[in-house]
Amino acid sequence: MFFFGKRKIITAVCFFVFMAVCGWFWRNRETVSFVSQPLSTAEAPFQYGTSQISLLARYGGATIGQIINHWKEVDTLRHENANLKAEQAAYSEILAENIRLKGMLNFKQTYTQYSMLGAKVIAKDYNSWTNTITIDRGSSDGVNKYMPVIVPQGVVGFVSSVSRYTSQVQLLVDPRTAIGGIVQRPESRVASILKGDGNNSDFLVFGNIPKEADVIKGDTIVTSGYGGVYPKGLLIGTVSQVSADGSGVSLAALVKPAVDFTKVEEVFIITNSVQKVNPGDINNQIPIKEPAMNPNEQQASDGDTPVVPAKGE
Repeated sequence: MFFFGKRKIITAVCFFVFMAVCGWFWRNRETVSFVSQPLSTAEAPFQYGTSQISLLARYGGATIGQIINHWKEVDTLRHENANLKAEQAAYSEILAENIRLKGMLNFKQTYTQYSMLGAKVIAKDYNSWTNTITIDRGSSDGVNKYMPVIVPQGVVGFVSSVSRYTSQVQLLVDPRTAIGGIVQRPESRVASILKGDGNNSDFLVFGNIPKEADVIKGDTIVTSGYGGVYPKGLLIGTVSQVSADGSGVSLAALVKPAVDFTKVEEVFIITNSVQKVNPGDINNQIPIKEPAMNPNEQQASDGDTPVVPAKGE
């Protein structure tokens, strides 16, 4: 027991002596180089690590805060950009509609010989067998079956069915449609029937034309007024090709409609055109040729002043 207690005392004394020596060396580390250098070398990694941790904690926290703030700003800008795009799309749509309606209004004010009712297209049905649109005007607005439908670019079709608040319009390119047309060129004035082509909805067929008829590529075709459905002089389209028909005894011309039916959004219904003939019945009419008109010949009312034909004639 005495030996065990003595060993403890010796150990404690040695420890205190060691601590005293270390303390003396630490206090005099600047002057005792063989002590200060090893201590500095051993201490350097710990000081560097401590300083890096301190810097990381200081600047890392600031960086994370900046990242969070920047993310919020980016998210805000993203929402603002989406809102601006939506507003721009709405503005562009309003501008496009304004341009269309302005053109429609000018057209209505120019062609005062027709009583026209405006309507919006609310549905479209394009396929190989039928080509129709639905408009937001019906019998409650005074719309009747077979009334012609037009736009400033030309003829669209005619009202094929009517309900109280909507109507269906059968387009020119519908295979069931037939319309009387005439070559506008004064030297020609060939008249015949145009029908929709079931194999090619982009064109009308101006068929059953006599082989000696004067119809050429580029001729403008307007409504002839025969049949009592469409007023005379409305633009139908332009001749794209003239060739002999299948029988070889007459000609047939492909006519490109003046109206792009895929872009029709608003139309006019001519309400003062009284239906006399079902549009389907004009298929049986015989093509005729009006007398050629000489543009150089004019009649004078007083011998000097020429008489200008009224618009639409």
